[in-house]
Amino acid sequence: MKKAFILFLCSAFLFCSCSDWVNIFGSVQANNSGSGEVTNNDDSFSFNGKKYELTFSDEFESSKLNTKNWEYCPEQKRQDAGGWWNNECSTFENGNYVITCKLKNDGTPLSGGIRSRKKFEQTYGLYNIRFKVEKADGLWYAFWLMTDKMSDATVGNGAVDGAEIDIIEVVPHDKAYYTTIHWDGYGENLKSKHPSGKRIDDSFYGKYHDLWFLWDKDGYKMYMDGTDSAHLIYNMPGKDYGEGTCQVPCYVKITSEFGQWAGEIKSDQLPTHFSVDYVRIYKEKVE
Repeated sequence: MKKAFILFLCSAFLFCSCSDWVNIFGSVQANNSGSGEVTNNDDSFSFNGKKYELTFSDEFESSKLNTKNWEYCPEQKRQDAGGWWNNECSTFENGNYVITCKLKNDGTPLSGGIRSRKKFEQTYGLYNIRFKVEKADGLWYAFWLMTDKMSDATVGNGAVDGAEIDIIEVVPHDKAYYTTIHWDGYGENLKSKHPSGKRIDDSFYGKYHDLWFLWDKDGYKMYMDGTDSAHLIYNMPGKDYGEGTCQVPCYVKITSEFGQWAGEIKSDQLPTHFSVDYVRIYKEKVE
């Protein structure tokens, strides 16, 4: 499927039938109804009635990190469970980027992540990730957007001048996943808001899921395993989630980490893996 996608890119999104789109994008559902349908109108990729063009992709076919797209997240202590990000927890195998979450012999929790900081940053767009996770307490898996502006955010201007956009955090202990917006910096003025978590059961784990996230001037929408209205999980207007929609470029992060809010770490559930088949990002096409 990835090789077909690469050939597809070479043709610049031209001359594909609707059935071709379904083959290329797997679980994406193209139909004639729904607020978020994916369609092909002769020479462009359309989502929600607007045309989009590809701006970033990684199919993770290489056995090593693509340094044109990513860097490793800094190896440092994370959260409040004594965990660390460690580059050795990031591997590239079988066409996937894989984060292994484990315990050292001394009990220290290790995980990892990659980010596109200073390599790819974008304001607004359509974000697509195909991934699978494994079940364990004490940790979570995340696909998120970040800007350095969060470190020096102007308090009182909402998310407009910078936000952390957690597209998805899968928290097995909660039997749920979340989409969260954080704004007004990381100090005492930090604010956060998310809808109620989407409940999941054991059937969610160990199989691939296709997530689409739309960030535009009006706010944020997240779809799971389909792009019609039946698969719209969250519709989050910026005025309600962030006191205004983020309007600054953000980079991409794929991470996993341990923390007390995710429950007690249980050694017999580890190691676990966060596998990412691909990341594809689009921007609205200017005619």
